[in-house]
Amino acid sequence: MRISVILPTMNRRRELPGFLEHLLAQTRLPEELVVVDAGSDPVQDLLSEALEGTPVALIYTRAAPGTSTQRNIGIDRSRGEILFFLDDDMMLEPDYIERSLECFALDYDPPVGGVMGTCTNEPSGSLERTRRLLGLTHDSPEGQDPALYTAGGVRWLARPRQVTPVPVAGTGRVAYRRECLEAERFDDFLPGYTYAEDVELAFRIAKRWTIVQTPHARLFHKHSPAARVSLPDRSGRVLYSRFYFFRRHRRKTPRNLAAFAWSTAGLTGWLLATGVARRAGVRPMLRGIAGGYRRCLDDLLPQGG
Repeated sequence: MRISVILPTMNRRRELPGFLEHLLAQTRLPEELVVVDAGSDPVQDLLSEALEGTPVALIYTRAAPGTSTQRNIGIDRSRGEILFFLDDDMMLEPDYIERSLECFALDYDPPVGGVMGTCTNEPSGSLERTRRLLGLTHDSPEGQDPALYTAGGVRWLARPRQVTPVPVAGTGRVAYRRECLEAERFDDFLPGYTYAEDVELAFRIAKRWTIVQTPHARLFHKHSPAARVSLPDRSGRVLYSRFYFFRRHRRKTPRNLAAFAWSTAGLTGWLLATGVARRAGVRPMLRGIAGGYRRCLDDLLPQGG
């Protein structure tokens, strides 16, 4: 199968050499690396130099900033049968691609359409338990099943013991069959940095395909601080993304509405506490959170309301 690695990037010149080093050390190299660059400092020269003399072809294009937009452009520019979506601050173990590919041959009904790798970053213990009680995204300890909560929060498997079907996948560490993306694309529901667009896309794909997580394809997420939106801005985007998922994909039953209200209240408090702990400032955090709620209200109000 022809393999394409799709990599959106923006102002990560310092991080890219590490990513490329791990990519080129793979036991199964991709046929092409599709880079969609939204940075102010183009990185085509760095990429061309790193890939020179290797069997990996470079497909490079410039685009406006936007995680969903950049990934959709990458899909259109790629030619692979299996598309690996990765982030530029991911460090792959040498057999990441090879072990991911094995899972597409597993016998599931419906067939395996997506394969998610496992991050080796350690979860944060008690903080994860608090997030679970609030229905927020968190890493689960061993023995728990993966889950997608009513408001779009996800219980990820931190240390799966075997290949396991999961309800959704994170785009920074997933591979999809091209067929999965023939009728689906990343939803560009927020300008620029779109939070949880990977979960929303995977939810749609999982209606027709099986998505699995494998413990054998491993990678480390360095979480580079470069080119990220501010914490107050991100907070508003997180709130709106949960509202968007709930409004689009959940029935508005009393039980679901109560679960959404509980999760939203918990998320609001969590974001504010996180901002205080990280010294982002109470006022900026409140402005960011208020901006998220305004986006939600704008969707609910009739045009011109």
